[in-house]
Amino acid sequence: MIIDSNQDGAQAGLPAVASGACRVPEPGAVEAEFPGPQGTLVQHRWVEAAVAVRFEQLAPVAAFPMVPGRRWGPGWWWSATAGRHVMHGSQAMCMQLMILDRDPQVVSLSARPVRLIWRDPDNRRTLTWVPQLFARYADGGALLADCPATAEPAAGRA
Repeated sequence: MIIDSNQDGAQAGLPAVASGACRVPEPGAVEAEFPGPQGTLVQHRWVEAAVAVRFEQLAPVAAFPMVPGRRWGPGWWWSATAGRHVMHGSQAMCMQLMILDRDPQVVSLSARPVRLIWRDPDNRRTLTWVPQLFARYADGGALLADCPATAEPAAGRA
């Protein structure tokens, strides 16, 4: 799933949430949780955080899990664009990092810098989504990208 701020998601055919998982939340109903200055998690409305926070400079809000028996685990990609290592959790994510790293319009990359939180009004569950990649474009636009193992956002919080 990719949500690109340079495009209108509805016009591009990109749902904010995988179809069938839950209703798309109202724009002002989504909260963003991210590491603050002292490393503690801070929570703000997404519409405010999206324009004020430099997500490309933040540490991950959640680690990539090590799954026993898998042939591939979390790793690091040296990003020439970011000038540092960027963590990845799968081969698909590593490939996305490589492609974004070669894009001349991308000026910075980070992994899992924000957790999006909202309530599903139909059944009152709290849903979360931690996008795996964040890319900042030269024009100030941003991209959130994911390589989900499941089409549904996580219910509750860990």
